[in-house]
Amino acid sequence: MNLTHTAVLLMAVALAVIFACLVAGIAFAVARWGGAQVPEALARSGKALATTLTVVSAVMAVVVTVLK
Repeated sequence: MNLTHTAVLLMAVALAVIFACLVAGIAFAVARWGGAQVPEALARSGKALATTLTVVSAVMAVVVTVLK
């Protein structure tokens, strides 16, 4: 793996984390808009963050394996 592939992989991981944080923020906002209390909204936000990171990392693992 050369330096360019490593840089692209790191950028993809950073983008995945940013995307997961965005999804978690949206989940928090929707939960609060729906009338949920703050602790419940935070729990939903955490579940959304974990689920998004899991799905994105699984997809990235498949893509890296295929393109290797």
